[in-house]
Amino acid sequence: MKYYFFTTLSILLFISGHAQNYTPFDTTSFSKRKLFIEEFSNRHKLKIKEIKKAYSGNTSKEIQESYSNQFEYIKRKIDKKELYFDDKIQSYIDKIVTEIISNNPVLADKKIQAYFSRNSEPNAFSIGDGTIIFNLELLKYLNDEAEIGFVLSHEIAHYVLNHRDTSIQKSIIAQNSDENKKAEKEIRKSKYNKQTKSDALVKKYVYDGKYKSRYHEFQADSLGLVFYKNTNYNSASSIDLLKHLSKTDTERDSLSRKSYVKNFTTKNQPFLKDWIVMEDFSKYNYSKDHIFNWNIDSLKTHPNCDERIERISSKIGTKKKDFYTDKILFTDLKKRIEYEQIYNDYYIENYGESLYNCLKQKEKDPKNIFLNKIIAANLEALAKAKKEMRINTYIPSINPKAHTKSQQYYYGFMSNLTLSELTQLATDYKNL
Repeated sequence: MKYYFFTTLSILLFISGHAQNYTPFDTTSFSKRKLFIEEFSNRHKLKIKEIKKAYSGNTSKEIQESYSNQFEYIKRKIDKKELYFDDKIQSYIDKIVTEIISNNPVLADKKIQAYFSRNSEPNAFSIGDGTIIFNLELLKYLNDEAEIGFVLSHEIAHYVLNHRDTSIQKSIIAQNSDENKKAEKEIRKSKYNKQTKSDALVKKYVYDGKYKSRYHEFQADSLGLVFYKNTNYNSASSIDLLKHLSKTDTERDSLSRKSYVKNFTTKNQPFLKDWIVMEDFSKYNYSKDHIFNWNIDSLKTHPNCDERIERISSKIGTKKKDFYTDKILFTDLKKRIEYEQIYNDYYIENYGESLYNCLKQKEKDPKNIFLNKIIAANLEALAKAKKEMRINTYIPSINPKAHTKSQQYYYGFMSNLTLSELTQLATDYKNL
């Protein structure tokens, strides 16, 4: 059960000193979501029928299982209401897709549909059936609509090149091949070094799979650029996009230590020094993380952005003027993306992430009523999780290799709050 403190979806939001009504994009399109799931399910059933006709035995069974697992993964995202079915922004992404398809006759008979998602990872991906998911978070890193156009052109290329089916089917066929069975049999017969030989075989298939994935990215860049150059967009924006993508793994800003005292001192809950007693991770030994001795570069599914830029830079061609299907809407999306994603993380129950980003945004916009309401909502949800002993679902254990210094401090701080303290903080924020 969600703890909404919004009597309606309209919440007062203050941006750049001007009072505005902030309405999060539609979250109630039950009928559209139901229709999408039905159509998605029908396409999945047709794919399973194709597999049954094309393959037999364990190969058929494992390929079906792989597709079914992916289907269930996407369906869970839809059931969690991650996809937008808002008419306004759906119409916008439809226009961009139409710009690409209408200028590329080879795509005329393709059934391609793109959707924005609430997922907080700055990413986009092709499901493989003509459906493309574009996480709205990615907009934070883009400068213009042309960059959205290249993202979609790239994902359309993945679909046209049938990369998903190729990856799944070739991988499973290889694992069930006579050559692989022979190698496994020889390992079982070995008297010595079984583990070493087994590790080497596993690495071979993992590395091969990752290499093919990186090769697919190059292919999608190349064909995507062909589609893209036929549109009215400035083809040079493809380079800008890749430069921006290289920065998506870096936290753009941090939460200052001063903000903790400011935001966690409320009417009935004083700030406690015990909250800022942090565990020292400097002496921890993480060498066991790589006990399998993986080659990290060989595990990457995407090539380095600099290498991608180098490969396509000579193919850019003549620059065009800036083009938008709807510049006003793009500008509006860029203005509201920080607030929309804070709400999205709360909406899809990423309470810890929502609170963290809310506190960072509050440093820039301290009097914002919307942010205070979201802080209250997240604190109450986290208090409930604390009571039910599942707080780690939202406030993970600190991993110095995966988390920035700012994130480490935040997770440590939140872990130090007791149930009664969380509850009191939530109550005080609700009563502001």
